[in-house]
Parts: sequence; C-alpha cells; structure tokens
Amino acid sequence: ISLIQTAEGALNEIHSMLQRMRELALQSGNDTLTSTDRLEIQKEVMQLKEDINRISYGTEFNTRKLLDGSGTAVISTSDPKNLDGVVVGEVLTFSDFSVVVWPKSEYIPGIGYKTYSGTPEHQRSAIFVTMDGEIATASTTLASLANFYDNNNHFILDLPQTLYLQGDNSQGEIVVSKDLTLAQLAERIEAAMTKDQLGKGLDFEGSKSFLSDSGDNNGQMTVISGRNGELGRVNFTGEESLVKALGFQAVVPAEDPVYSIAVTNLGVPYGERTTLTTQIAGHRAMGLIEGIDLMFEPPQSANVVTDAAVLGISIPAGINFNIDDSISSTGTVAIAITSGVYSMQQVADIINSALQTASSLVTVRVNDQYALEFITLNTGSAAFVSITNATTNPLGVSNGRYTGTGGNPGTATGYDLITSFDFSQAGTTMFLSITDRHTVTGSGTLISLTGNYTAGGLNSIVEAINMQIGTSGLMVVAENKSGVLSFRSLETGVESNFDIYDSTVTVGGQGMATGLKVHQQTTITGFDGNPAVQNFAYDQPSAQFGYVIVDNPVTPASDDLSFYIADLDGSGMSIAFTAGVSGSSFRTITEIANLINAQASLQGVKVNAEIKTATQTIKLFSTIPGKDGRIVFAELGSPDSTNTLKSIFDIDPVAVENGSGNYAYTMHVKDTSIQFQIGPNQGHTAVSNIIRTDVKALGIEDLDLTTVKSAEIAIGLVDKALQRISSERAKLGAIENRMNYTLNSLHVALQNMTASESRIRDVDMAREVIEMTSSQILQQASNAMVGQANVSAQSVLDLLR
Repeated sequence: ISLIQTAEGALNEIHSMLQRMRELALQSGNDTLTSTDRLEIQKEVMQLKEDINRISYGTEFNTRKLLDGSGTAVISTSDPKNLDGVVVGEVLTFSDFSVVVWPKSEYIPGIGYKTYSGTPEHQRSAIFVTMDGEIATASTTLASLANFYDNNNHFILDLPQTLYLQGDNSQGEIVVSKDLTLAQLAERIEAAMTKDQLGKGLDFEGSKSFLSDSGDNNGQMTVISGRNGELGRVNFTGEESLVKALGFQAVVPAEDPVYSIAVTNLGVPYGERTTLTTQIAGHRAMGLIEGIDLMFEPPQSANVVTDAAVLGISIPAGINFNIDDSISSTGTVAIAITSGVYSMQQVADIINSALQTASSLVTVRVNDQYALEFITLNTGSAAFVSITNATTNPLGVSNGRYTGTGGNPGTATGYDLITSFDFSQAGTTMFLSITDRHTVTGSGTLISLTGNYTAGGLNSIVEAINMQIGTSGLMVVAENKSGVLSFRSLETGVESNFDIYDSTVTVGGQGMATGLKVHQQTTITGFDGNPAVQNFAYDQPSAQFGYVIVDNPVTPASDDLSFYIADLDGSGMSIAFTAGVSGSSFRTITEIANLINAQASLQGVKVNAEIKTATQTIKLFSTIPGKDGRIVFAELGSPDSTNTLKSIFDIDPVAVENGSGNYAYTMHVKDTSIQFQIGPNQGHTAVSNIIRTDVKALGIEDLDLTTVKSAEIAIGLVDKALQRISSERAKLGAIENRMNYTLNSLHVALQNMTASESRIRDVDMAREVIEMTSSQILQQASNAMVGQANVSAQSVLDLLR
C-alpha cells in the first residue's frame, strides 16, 4: 500500500503541473498578451516539463523506479535513438517483436508512384518596402525598411533585438540589428533552423530561407522547414514590434507523412506468426502491442529532387497571327508556329526571333503563371502592341490593340503672343508639317493657314488647325494656352513626341516661328509611363509540364540524354531520351517518371520516381528507407552532349546517401509488473502496473505556447495528458482499495487463527487423559462381555449337533 501511495502522490504532483500548463495555455490563447508575454509563459512551461520528467524518472520505492514504465515492462530496442516503446497501460505479451516502419507509397496509373511523405511548413513574411515606397531587395538594410517604423515613425531597431525560433521542443535564436540586410537576415534564420541545439538551433536539416526579388512574392521572405509534418512547425517570437514587422505567416501548412507500421511477435513459432499492421500520419503508433505505444523518428529515404519542370503546350495545328507596334518603320511582323509540342519558352523564342528581325518594339516572355506576356519596349499610351489575324489557338493569343499607360505627353508651346491673325495676304500665308511617331517619315500632316482669323483671334487659328488634324488621324491637338499657341500630343510616353516644322512641300509667305510664335522642333517633353503589357491565358488541357531535350545542330556529337541509376545493392538501369528539334524535343514529366519506374520494376532496381505536383519536380528516391538506402547517378551520354543530368535535371552524377533513421527494428519487452503476495500460499498474489509518465509519453514534449494558434493546440494536448494521468490515478486508487480489502481480510483470518490457538493452549491435559482412560476401560469391558455372550451361543450349537 505504501508503494501505491508513493506512486499516487507523485502522480498528484504531475496532475497539478498539467493543470498549471492548461491555465498557461488558456492565458497564451488570449490576445490580451503580447509575444513577449507568451515567451515568458513558454519559459515556465519548459520548467514544468523538466519537473514532470524529474518526477517520472526519480520517483522510487525502496530504490525501485515507479513512473518510468518499469513498473510494467522494461523495453529495449535495436535502435534506441529512432524507436522507443512507451508503456501506456497493461502489457499482455512479453516477448521479442519485429517492428518495420515504411513510408506509405502507392502506384497511381498514369501518374506513377506517390509517396505520402508529408509537406514541410512554408512561411512567408510581410512585403518589405523601403521608406521611398519601393519593393526591397536582398541588399536593403533593415534600417531602410518602412516595416520597422511604427505608426509614430519610431524605429524599432534602435537597439538590437533577439528573435526566437520555437520548434520540436527546441529553441533557436538570432540577433536582429538595423545594419543587417534582408539577405543576411535570411541567412541567419536559415542557420538558426539548421544548426544543432548546442549551437542554439532547431536542428532542422535542409531548411531554407530566402528573399524573392521578382514574381508574385517580390519583396517577401520565404522560410521552408527542413522537416515534414507537425514536428517541423516553427514559430517566430520575440518583442511584439519585431514579430509584427516581420509578419511571418504559414502559407503552406505542415502535413504529416503517412507511414505503414508492421509488428510481428518473434516468440511465436515461425509458421504460426501473424503480423499486425496499421497506417498513421505522424510518429506515434498505438494498438499494435497491447499496452505499448511505438514512438519512432520517421525514416527518410535517400533522395534527390530535379530542377522544376517547365510548362509545355501541345499545338495540333499551325498557328499564324500578325503583330504591329507603335513605330511605323517596323511594319507588320508575321508569326508562324508549326504543329508540335513546345515548351512555352520555345514558343516565346520563336515569336521573339521574328520580332527582333523586324526591330520591333515588342517582346514576349513567359510570366510567373506560365502564360505568354507581350510587352512593349516603349512606354506610355503612345506604346501599343496590336495583334491581328489570330484565330482560336492553344496559346490563347487573340486579336486586339493593347496600349501602355501613364507618362507625360509631347508638347510644343509658343514663346510669345501672336501679333497678327491675318494670313490671307501675300507673304503672310503659312504651311507647316506635323509628324507623330506612328506616321511614316516624310509623310507628315500638312497644315495650311491662309485665311484672316482676326475676328476669332487665336481660337480661330486653333480651330482651323484642329479641323485639318482631325481628318488625318494625327495624335496631336492645338490649344490656346492663355493667349499662346500650344501643340500637345494626345498620347504619353517617349513615342508621344512629335516633329513640327515649316513645310518644305508647300511653301508659304512666313514661317511658323514668325506667324505662330512657335519654334520648329522635335518635342522632348514626352517621357516615362508604363509599357503595354498583355497576358494570354493558354488552354490548360493542352498544357503539360516537362523538360526540353533539344538537339543542338552546332555540335557534331549526339545530344541524346542518357544516364545510369543504381541502388544500394549495385543493381542499375540505363535511361535514355532522344533529343529533338523545337516542336519535338519536349518530354513530359509523366513520361520521364513512368519510364524510370518501368525500368526499375523490370530490372529490380530499388529506386522510384515520384512527381511532386506542387513544385512540378521529380523526386528520385531509394525504396529502402533509412540511412542504408542510396542512389548512384552516372552520365552515359556523349561527353560533348548539351543534355546532361546536370543541365536538364540539376542532378550531379554522384552517389546520393542522404537517408536518415531506420526502418527495421527489434524490440524486447521484459515483464517487470509489480507483484504483491497477498496470501500464505503459492498463487496468492496480486499484479499491478504503472504507466510511463514523462512528457514524451504524455504527448506534451513539443508543447508550444508562443503563438495563439499553438496555444490552442496545446490545450488539446494537455487535456489528453490530464485524462491519462487521471485514469492512472483512478487505477492506482482501485488497487489501493483492493489492498485495503485484502489487508482487512487478513486481519480477520489472523484473529480467527489466534483465537483457535488460544483455545488449544488453554486445555486441562490431566483431566482429558483421565477421561480418555475411563472411556477406553469401558470400551474394553463392553467388548469382553459381547465376546463371552458369543461363546455361550456357540456351545449350545455344538450340543445340538
């Protein structure tokens, strides 16, 4: 009973600590607290976890440990670092077990093998903007960022601050100061995530942190955890102002990998063994061995990931259309794309080749959404790209005129007031020519002023000029600017500048500088603005991702892509893809993965290819997980080939041995249940067991209260731990009651035995001997009388004979 009371008393203290953790989780989940407050709460939680472990490992009775699981079973494994058995209840089978942990994988027709390896958490920062309102670059210092100034324009990094990274029961930290660039900050974050715990890091190997300088995430920092699933979640905490300025938010949530676990009892004869299997998302398997949970470090297969594939488009029939720009000298550029399968970049190259030959001010690129984007090299509303003669096509290119925006117009303003408005007399007539950038050189619009405009003055002159401009389509207008004649382009940008000169074809009596007080000139005031940009949405059913293996006609050697893949046993296979010209050089990502998997299956190579649709890459991995698996790559193609493992897939021809952990274990379970002798004979025993109660066994090892979201998760974890401790305390209470009942029963038996012994000890032996002798004499006399009577009867019978 004292042993049970000792264990129950220790569990009571653990229960109190868990209640305190729950109170702290509720506080942390309240937004009235700052990040700094939650950081202090986390420190208390870490201390409470240490105390729970101390009680679990240190509670003993007569030197016997009670709460470390050895009150039920002692468990040993072939790899204690990667597999641990946690006692969570009564263990019914004590034996040796085989434990196999395997990443779940399945073959999906048309796609290939899919391994449920989970997803690492992706976090993205706020958009960093300079004090000038420009998107920040990698070289921008934190002191230059508007994000680090509060609403009162106070700079929050006058003094360096510490940023804490919390993840998987570890804490990393970095010092953030104003002189850091964003590139340096990203490097420090990555270092804090990848360094081991002694180096104040999280030990998440493979973590990445980088700043995007283009695309949809321009000016944002992305942090990718190096560990898949919930164990790889990272929380940033520190001073509230610093956390707010960085603005990290999970944009791709962590997803646990799925594992298949198989357990076989090795104590059963070989032919009679059965294997229990289950699939779990996470790293804790329950129910395979009664009373024992299996906690394992997920094994990682040796693997390599290719460079991202590019988008390709299938063009079943030739595509033709025309492109015009804002410069008349370019002329119409005819675009012709023959049928075939192209990468979108190959399509853009075909179009750009024709545009560059014509010196067009239009260029084409593939944007971040893989669509063709037509852009003018000039800017403002004078810039445009016009597409004509296009029919329905997979590229989505359609007819239309697309113009730029913004900028300043070209202008020519008079230098003085006009003094005479009569241009009808000999020597006063005037002829001028205006040419804009859309007009062929030498064919400007002729403006003739040969009337008397005195009645209306400048307004009449303006009206006469605009009437002649209006019939020509010239993008220029005349205006009265406070009595001064002015010419202004109706467009903006550099190409809105125009030429205005005295006509050399029809000569008048006076020049425009004399009569109109406007100097002959080529305007220069048109500038700035935005280019014309037009995206076209491609036909998605016609598009696929893949790689371009193009034949280079300049090199005499074969440009076929050929390489070799081998597994850990040395079994290998050759993979080859034929190079082709544009339109026949595109190989889909599915085609490549399927060929590798088919060859691996045919030749027994323990390597698979899996398409990662989120990143459009191919993951080549050993089908034997853990540190023993490996993949060997070698080039087989011509040394002069332009298509190699490195150039196409960004894979080095080396042995890849980056697997970790293990997949096959042996576990030994020894019976160390607590036994009580509750009676005087063999079999008069009672057996009890006590669970393991450290933070790992209770499922709160990774408890994190540094954010509102993680605090909410923590409440659920603590509730489960409380339920487990309460259940164990109830069980121990029942055992203690049973022991008390047994003790009471033994007391009654002892009293009865004592009373019986007392009666025996109090007997009068002399009297008892006399009474026994008397009884014996009487018995003997009775026997003699019966014998004499029998003799007399016999004598009578003898006489009768």
